[in-house]
Amino acid sequence: MNCIREARVSDAKDISRLLGQMDYLRSEEFVTNNLKKMLSDNSYKIIVYQQGEQVVGLITLHFYWQIVYAGEVGTIGFFVVDETIRSQGIGKALEDYITKISKERNCALIEVYSSMKRIKAHPFYERQGYKAYDKFFMKEINEDV
Repeated sequence: MNCIREARVSDAKDISRLLGQMDYLRSEEFVTNNLKKMLSDNSYKIIVYQQGEQVVGLITLHFYWQIVYAGEVGTIGFFVVDETIRSQGIGKALEDYITKISKERNCALIEVYSSMKRIKAHPFYERQGYKAYDKFFMKEINEDV
């Protein structure tokens, strides 16, 4: 059975595998620890697409306030569909789901940062109604974290 649902700690192994497909090599233990923190925090939603017994899609969403908006901003943190089954509507279903959640929460907008190297993802975001902006800057401040 296929379904979209909130992640569970027991999904850590599948989530770790999916993150590895994005070159984020994190152990199951590492993912388990972060899932526990994030699932207990109402400012996060971690949504998975389950196909049979396996999680084959993941989207994470973080809600926060910005001074210029009347509603929260939702930021997609990680979004991945198993590389063996992409282009079958799973990504669209996950993005539609978090859009619905964000509207119910009265968010002002959803934003996503997508690396320039993920060029296949960019047309997907545009089809979903996202607009590209020029630059995103990131400063890593602690290599050990």
